[in-house]
Amino acid sequence: MLKQTITIIASSLLMSASMSVNQSSQPTAYDDDEAYDVYSAILPSEWPISYAKAKRLVIRAETKAYKMCLRPEKESEGLVGPAISDYVKANEKTWLLQNNIRLAVPYKLVGSHELQTSIEGSGWDGFYKQYPDSGGWIELSAVGFNADRTVAVVYMGHSCGNLCGGGSFHVLQKKDGAWVALDWKGISCAWAS
Repeated sequence: MLKQTITIIASSLLMSASMSVNQSSQPTAYDDDEAYDVYSAILPSEWPISYAKAKRLVIRAETKAYKMCLRPEKESEGLVGPAISDYVKANEKTWLLQNNIRLAVPYKLVGSHELQTSIEGSGWDGFYKQYPDSGGWIELSAVGFNADRTVAVVYMGHSCGNLCGGGSFHVLQKKDGAWVALDWKGISCAWAS
């Protein structure tokens, strides 16, 4: 019971740490091809596909920024630091995702208002009635890059029910034209409930 309480508290703290970005009434279209390559690289190994075996993903249409909590050690600062700084800058506003993610699993971009409405009346049962076999919904931040766009930092989270969800930052490096996890030294962060 204590472990569950700590997890709930930690989840609540991380959820409340989500950044308050300057949200305009009409988010701008997010048209960064490299960012969609990053999303396409991280999504197949994430919980909704790898564990929940989602047959059709639901992805929140607006980007969702989370407070930066990555802390590279001195030896990794030069490599990761510029992408972290760009992440913070890129996520000062909300962007509207486009259907440019390349995945083997089909997906649907759904606005945050529609997602909220889908669970307000009947809870998560109502959401899953509307979006069966989705494994919940996914949130993505805008992607931060270093100057030559070979290192990327992005946040991805998912919500799948009451006390069901998780999220983490990903640090990737472009090698031979593909985005792969970067082995760097420092403090990373994640949440789960």
